[in-house]
Amino acid sequence: MHNLWLLDLMLGLTALLLANQYWYLTRAQFQSAALMLVAALAFIALAAIAGAYRYGIDPGVTELHRALTRLSGYAAFLLIGIGLLWVRLGLRWGADSRAPAYVVVAVVLASSISLGESGLLAPRWVVDLYSTLGLLLWLLVALLEWVSPRRLSRKQAFVLGGGAVLVAVNVLFVGTGARQLLGLARTNWFHLLLAISVFSLLSARPLFTRTADGRRA
Repeated sequence: MHNLWLLDLMLGLTALLLANQYWYLTRAQFQSAALMLVAALAFIALAAIAGAYRYGIDPGVTELHRALTRLSGYAAFLLIGIGLLWVRLGLRWGADSRAPAYVVVAVVLASSISLGESGLLAPRWVVDLYSTLGLLLWLLVALLEWVSPRRLSRKQAFVLGGGAVLVAVNVLFVGTGARQLLGLARTNWFHLLLAISVFSLLSARPLFTRTADGRRA
């Protein structure tokens, strides 16, 4: 299996690490925006860990892995994009409460699953549509911080934007599959690059750590 489980596990652990970082921020300011990122990273982690279990231990969970991967595709990147834009705009609704995040997560999941299962759009198209929208919002926030820095340095904005671009390049030109690329299975490259993209979200943390007067914490 070309050690497919190893890179899946690495992706899962990376997503959990970042989810833990943002979970602490759900107790401070911009609680709903931070919780959206926690939910997105949890979806990615669940799919990746299920993949590691599938390839490393029991192929019998293939359908579960596929279902979790599709769920992650429906929601993860769109929630990341919404959460980043939410905090960049400084929306007060949800700043001191997590309740709006639950509403957003429920709407994203319900709408994506409904589209995918109703036959209006093929599930693959729903994944592409929601993921593309999320990546555009992610990149928009990075560009806004690059052009008109408020909370991130230009280096942090560059890293953040690079993460979104890397996801797009990964999906368009690397993809998944057992065929090798530079001596490594494409699936392994895919999960390695996705882990790097996820880790780039650490550079967005200052967006969520603001003092009451708006100065950098």
